[in-house]
Amino acid sequence: MGDEAVSGDGEHLAIREQLIAQGRQAIADTWTEANAAVADIAAMIETATGVRLPTGRPSVMDAAPEDITELEQRCAHFLEFVEIYRRWRPRGDRRTLGQLMPELPEDVREAVADHLVRAGLS
Repeated sequence: MGDEAVSGDGEHLAIREQLIAQGRQAIADTWTEANAAVADIAAMIETATGVRLPTGRPSVMDAAPEDITELEQRCAHFLEFVEIYRRWRPRGDRRTLGQLMPELPEDVREAVADHLVRAGLS
């Protein structure tokens, strides 16, 4: 499903937000299950061999070129969000982004949401 299928009028925006929320929850649930499975495997190996396998996230020093490319793309979207935010936030305004969003034009809200999602932050 392309971006054009879930952006646009209010109904499509509501569907998009619902899909994003469901996706976030599914990812969180999957990480919880995966972490539990990894811990179980590591415990079995340690019990059987006495060797403790690392179970955490790989070090940034182990990042492959494609990992760096993905991070670069995510950072580019974050920087696009920052540019939009700076253009629309009044100087000295201390409101949170969530407080500011309802006052922004719909197309700006959609752009902010899109960039945050693509940056992996929402």
